[in-house]
Amino acid sequence: MLTPRQQRQHARGFLYAAVRLRLHDLTRPLWYPLDWILSSGSRTNSLHAMAVGAHIIYIQWHDGLHTLLTEGWSWVGGCALAVGFGLRWLRKARGIELATPEAKE
Repeated sequence: MLTPRQQRQHARGFLYAAVRLRLHDLTRPLWYPLDWILSSGSRTNSLHAMAVGAHIIYIQWHDGLHTLLTEGWSWVGGCALAVGFGLRWLRKARGIELATPEAKE
């Protein structure tokens, strides 16, 4: 037998689970474009290059070429590492594995 307090906690748990499942169902279509990008190595590399390129353009536009060539490369490198690790983490978190060519025996 559950006490009245435990019954309320149990009911709150069911409500929480129902809300989470509904939100998961509602947000599932939003992941399709990202899953499409992550499912191909060339598309992932293109996204990676566009993110780093946008950072380079921003630094050059905002602070000039001199800052980009002297101080900006460390920030660009950090951006490249962060985006690369983020894309790998997302691929792993979403359960996406790239197809590898089978070795012919």
